[in-house]
Amino acid sequence: MKKICFLVLLLVGFSSFSQSYNYAIYCKDTLTSPFMAGRAYQDQGDRRAADFIRGELIKNNVELLGDNGFQPVEICVNNIKDAFLTLGKEKKTLQLGEEFLVAGFSPSCNVELNNVKPFVFSTKASLDKIKREKLASKTLVFNIGELSYYDIVVFLRKLSAEGINPQLAIVQGYDKIQYSIGRNSWKFPLLQLSGKPIGKKIDYLALSIEADFQPHYQSQNVWARVEGTKYPDSTFVFVSHYDHLGKIGQTYFPGANDNASGVSVLLDLAKYYASNPAECSIVFIFVTGEEIGLVGSTAAAENPLINLQKVKFLFNLDMVGTGSTGVAVINGQKERRAGELLQEINSENHWFSKVVLGEESCNSDHCPFVQKGVAAHFLFTYGCEYNEYHSVHDNGKELSFTKHIDFCNLLKEFVRRYK
Repeated sequence: MKKICFLVLLLVGFSSFSQSYNYAIYCKDTLTSPFMAGRAYQDQGDRRAADFIRGELIKNNVELLGDNGFQPVEICVNNIKDAFLTLGKEKKTLQLGEEFLVAGFSPSCNVELNNVKPFVFSTKASLDKIKREKLASKTLVFNIGELSYYDIVVFLRKLSAEGINPQLAIVQGYDKIQYSIGRNSWKFPLLQLSGKPIGKKIDYLALSIEADFQPHYQSQNVWARVEGTKYPDSTFVFVSHYDHLGKIGQTYFPGANDNASGVSVLLDLAKYYASNPAECSIVFIFVTGEEIGLVGSTAAAENPLINLQKVKFLFNLDMVGTGSTGVAVINGQKERRAGELLQEINSENHWFSKVVLGEESCNSDHCPFVQKGVAAHFLFTYGCEYNEYHSVHDNGKELSFTKHIDFCNLLKEFVRRYK
């Protein structure tokens, strides 16, 4: 009889784990589908994602806060609606997302070059030596290597601030091209190329960009809560951004690890706590606008739908689809007691090879809440099994979520034990 009871309990536990994992995969696959249009600000991709999240919360009997779950957020965004590039003597049409991208702050333009000798920069010293006034209305080529993309953008911003606008800036040398959405519109385009197809001369180049600058785009955060059974006024908060990079023409950025993974964890936790309430209340905030500067989380922290002084602890989850080599805890050194509890729980259960307590950083959606005095960690998982980021290849086909159950259990146990 004891053996039968044990087997029944084992099967029930396995079934529960299986349901949790399958639900997370379902959420990830839905959020990364073409219908979501990259979860940004074309074709209402952000609204489609927010509607899906709200629908899942309703289906799982989770209480919605705000205006039926929504909190309005105004966003300033430069949408790249389409882009085409032809390059070289053969006038080859390059593939968007694979062979080229344009920076999100690029304006609408039509540029055609024939037998042009560009200004070429490969070192930081070359940026310092050039007489910048010579670069107005010229074509500039930057080779990634000693120069980082950050170095190049800083240099171009200095040019723009001085009223020096090139005709075209080109960054080349990428193994994988990464895209970032634009919060404003520059006066000249920035083209990103895979490899180094441009040498000392550009035989032929034709670039066409259609951009749509929207200074007052209306987006939304999604808020929900499961009330605590014993201390309903005391709250744990889980935050994840649901937005991603959207689409350019027919090419869209799925954003599986960044951050359909975090949203899937939040939805799975919400489903769990709706059936198994904790002693304290649990609040879930799905924020928009992370990719253009923490806009949604700033709106949430500035205009909270809960009393932030009653928050026991906040977790921001971003890029949590891996985990083979551990969990990183940003702000772990600052909020050390909470960080050490995570390490203790993991040591007892051997879910991850390590939980690393990182330094304080304002690099994700925990930051606006920390600035309001909320104790918080930013968690992300890492592992060699998946390394796609801000590319068309972050599509989730190889993102297996193998550590999803362990990650959720780590968070559940923290909520149970943190005092």
